[in-house]
Amino acid sequence: MSKKVKKLSVTVTYKVGLGNVKVPKEVYEELVKAAEKGDEIEMHKYPEAAEWMTSNVRERDCFDWNVQIDELI
Repeated sequence: MSKKVKKLSVTVTYKVGLGNVKVPKEVYEELVKAAEKGDEIEMHKYPEAAEWMTSNVRERDCFDWNVQIDELI
């Protein structure tokens, strides 16, 4: 028997490993800055790195993922 879910909100976290990739100098500098500060890569704060990540990191390449239920009604 099926149940109807009125609203489901989840947060998905996955890990992707990249190796031997070339990144432009601006991207590298933003990646280093974010890593040193423990920041997430956000478009408004690290635009070059965020754009590069959008183009090069794919969910299909993940090796580990987690789903957290935020809301279930």
